[in-house]
Amino acid sequence: MKFLALITLSLVITCFALPAIDELGFEEVDKEQVRTKREIAGVTNSLNDHQTAQAVCTALNTGGGWTFAVKRSCGSQYADCDAVCALQSVHDQDAQTADRTWSCINSLHVYDLKEPFTGNTYKLAYKVYRYNSCGGGCGPNFCCCRAI
Repeated sequence: MKFLALITLSLVITCFALPAIDELGFEEVDKEQVRTKREIAGVTNSLNDHQTAQAVCTALNTGGGWTFAVKRSCGSQYADCDAVCALQSVHDQDAQTADRTWSCINSLHVYDLKEPFTGNTYKLAYKVYRYNSCGGGCGPNFCCCRAI
């Protein structure tokens, strides 16, 4: 009986000696997990806007051939979409079409999602603005290029 009492007393002392949950740094782990999830969401958002641009560009290509959505930077110091689609460094990324004739068919701005898209009904997905031109400046973030 004394042995059982000693074990019980030992367990009680051990339990009170353990640090509280917030002293173990779980809050920091949760913050790190949140940061990681946000980074993954950012990557996913970037992949999804590329997929959206590719789909829109393909739909706009009524002339046939291969279609590419090419990401471009915003600003007048960057090449416009006519120039982007003419870049040999862009062509060389696809061996099958590298030596084909490339041209710009349109330009788009694919906006980031305001809220994570859950796929629920009546929720907006990506917003896309079609420029109906192959210009540049701060506006188009994707060029629609065609290779024939």
